[in-house]
This record gives sequence, structure tokens and C-alpha cells, in this order.
Amino acid sequence: MVLGRVWVAGVMVHCAARCLKIDRVNMNELLTTAEVARRLGVKRETVYAYVSRGLLARAPASRRGRSLFDVAAVDALADGARRPNRSGAIDVTVRTELTALDPAGSLFYRGHNVVSLARHRSFEAVAGLLWDRDPGAPWRLDRRDRALLAAVRASLPADAAATDVIPVAVASLGAADHTANDRRPATIVAIAGRICAGAAAMLGADVAAPTSTAERLWRVLSTRADRAAPPRLAVVNASLVLMADHELSASALAARVAASAWADPYRVVLAGLGPLGGVLHGGASLVIGQVLAELESPDSARSALESLLASGPVPGFGHSVYRDRDPRADYLLERIPIVAVDPARARVIQALTDAARELGLPAPNADFALAALSYAMDLRRDAAATIFTVARIVGLIAHALEEYPHRLRFRPRATYLGTAPRA
Repeated sequence: MVLGRVWVAGVMVHCAARCLKIDRVNMNELLTTAEVARRLGVKRETVYAYVSRGLLARAPASRRGRSLFDVAAVDALADGARRPNRSGAIDVTVRTELTALDPAGSLFYRGHNVVSLARHRSFEAVAGLLWDRDPGAPWRLDRRDRALLAAVRASLPADAAATDVIPVAVASLGAADHTANDRRPATIVAIAGRICAGAAAMLGADVAAPTSTAERLWRVLSTRADRAAPPRLAVVNASLVLMADHELSASALAARVAASAWADPYRVVLAGLGPLGGVLHGGASLVIGQVLAELESPDSARSALESLLASGPVPGFGHSVYRDRDPRADYLLERIPIVAVDPARARVIQALTDAARELGLPAPNADFALAALSYAMDLRRDAAATIFTVARIVGLIAHALEEYPHRLRFRPRATYLGTAPRA
């Protein structure tokens, strides 16, 4: 009997010890409100807002005056802020020598750090790097092509967006080019230069003179009559370099599918331009530009972002691939105090980024940076999307050059879930 009671007591003590250990482990996996705020990089008030909106739940161990939160739930919230929902996404992997994207926050073209290229190389030189051959710059159009595009542009509405008229220029040049079906790399590169010049011409740039793409875009996108100061011209060039390619983005994949089917370079570029412009790829800058233009003062930045938050994720913040910061955005945003036409504009941009951080939004991405730069330099409202589109043409051609040797390798199959077929 005594031995039995001793054994039972020992088991109870052991179980109590295990339960105490489990409780301690569980408590160690819980965070206080202050710890959650530090982990997410937000204020305590923002944590309470997450709770009130149902984005974060208090752990059962919470008590009056002391909220506790599960570590896994907090990390999931942080990860969800960085990465949009990709449920049902289809993963495609392609071997490439073009672009390496490190989710930790780095980007490389053929082994060269893109930020370094943006600092030291011209857009045309980087095009040559991506195409792995002489780019044939400066890119110009002959008299016949200039007359063709002038006639086409005259038939379009005067207020048509640049991102809408550029594809028209590509299609028009393709229809008039008897070399379009020549798949030799030298011919493809010549066509690429023609497309880049044609895009600028469609915007009203002088493409007969041997000027750079950055200078041509400045002249048509600036709302001021003055020539671009060297720092501003340099930042437009840097923007083009940074946006030229981004691994296997939606536009690059679309272009590769077209090239795999041996569509001509004009059709490849048109296929790649198709996904551009939506708020999820290339068009977020239009939303951010509108917010910046309508801000009455830096003090209204927070309320403007809260209004956007009420309807879902805020465009211009966070990235589906980068875990933390977008290196392209960091480089461009650092240049705003240097190129802003008015210090007040730089203060508005800073207020918006500060408000985003206080609200717990992820770091700004390249779309935000392009919109901020366009606002800081007083460019046209659609300047950011225009720069993005012109730059990405170079990357689309690079993907075409790499894809043409692979004949029709994109033939995925679908899983049919509809009504059962009837005989």
C-alpha cells in the first residue's frame, strides 16, 4: 500500500512537472503587445488595430490588462504583409543566365549587381549586357518609320496614356518590317533598338538625334521647360536600368511563351506588355502617384494610407518575392532629396513612408519609388508607368533571345473540373 501510494505520488509529481514545463514552453511562445509591436516594427496602437480588424487574435492565456499573442500568428501576419496571397499559384521554373533575384534583397544582371549598374552604367549599355552583344545604340528611327508613327499617333486621342500608345507603336513597326521573321540574334537586337526608339517617338521624343533614352524620356515626361539637371537625368537612367528585368515576372513569362512559339520579336514584346499596367504588375505607381498628388500636407499622409487600407493591401508596399526590402526602391528613394524640385515634395514623400511604417505596412517597393521620384521631379502623372514600360522592353527582348532556341516548350496541361463530358 505504501509503495503504491509512493508510486502514485511520484507519477503525479512527474506529470505536474511536465505540465509546468509545457506551460513554460507555451508561455515562452507568447508575446506581449510591446514585443509584437517591436517584432512587426509598428506602434502598440497599430497592434490593437490589427486585433480590432480581426487580423490578429489574442492568445487564450491573455487576461484583463495583459494581452498575449502566439509567435506563429504574429510571424504569419508579418509574412502575409510582405507577401500577397498566392493561393492557387502555379510555379514555373526556367533556367536562365539573365537575372538572379535573391529574396534577401539583391538583384543581379548576368552576375552584375543591379544597383551598381544603375550607379555607373547607361541604360543602353545595360541593354547590351542583357542581350549579350553590342546594343547598336544610340537607337534611332529612319524618316519612313518616324512618318509612320507620327501618322498613327495623330489618329489616337491626344490624352491617351503612354502605356496605351507604346504597344500601338510596337504593332505598327512590326507590321511595316520585312525582317520581322528573321531569328538571327543580330537582327533581333536591331529590331529591339527600333522598338525602343519607336516607344520614345510615340511619346513625342526626337528620335532622329543621337540622344540617350533617359534624355528622350525626360524631355517628354517633364512638365517643366528646363533641361534636365545631371542628377535628374542620372536618376531617370538609373530607373530604366533597375526596371529592365526582374527574373521571371508575369511579363517575362508571357514573352517567353510567345518566343517559345517562335512569334516574331514585335509580337513577343506585345505579349510581354500585355500583363503590364495592372495594379499587381507595373500599375501600382499610378495609385501612389494619385495619393501623393492629392495630399494636402505631410500631416494628412497617415489618413490617406488608412483610407487605402480600408479596402485591402496598399499598392506600392511589400513584394511577392523580396522577404524584406526591395533594393531598387531603396536606391531610388535615397535620391529624392537630391532631385526634388521643391523640398516640400520631399517632405510629403517622407511623411508617407513614415506613416506606412507606423501603420505596420511592409517596406516600399519599386512602384512606390518610381511614383515618388516622378512626383519629386514634377513629371507627368503617368511618368513612372512609362519609365517602367520602356525599361521592360529591353528585358523582354533578352528573354526572347534566350528562349528562341527552345521550341514550344511551354505546353502545360489543365485539370478539367467542369460538367462531365457526354458521349
